[in-house]
Amino acid sequence: MKCQSCGFENPTGSAFCEECGNSLQPACPACGSEIRPGAKFCRSCGANLGEAVAAQPVAAAPAAQAGVSPIPAFADGRYQVKKFLGEGGKKLVYLALDTKLDRDVAFALIKTDGLD
Repeated sequence: MKCQSCGFENPTGSAFCEECGNSLQPACPACGSEIRPGAKFCRSCGANLGEAVAAQPVAAAPAAQAGVSPIPAFADGRYQVKKFLGEGGKKLVYLALDTKLDRDVAFALIKTDGLD
């Protein structure tokens, strides 16, 4: 199973890339949630996956797939988002440049899907 992030060829059935650590599990192209192979609809956002889309593995979350962040900057431009780092159970984590201090910082965005 080839990692779409770094191109490393992993053994069949691997859940994560042995080279870069990114997820090799299929993910929804609309929201990035992990999906089961063969699923027709995403259980998180309801997107129509179709059989061809559901069988494709992706690297991680949607920001990582597209190579861009859904939020390019925040705090009136002080923080410029560089790339997606990863996600946990409740947060998405990005690498951002603090333009005022001229240094890299981690930025965690709280997931709101499923909240009422």
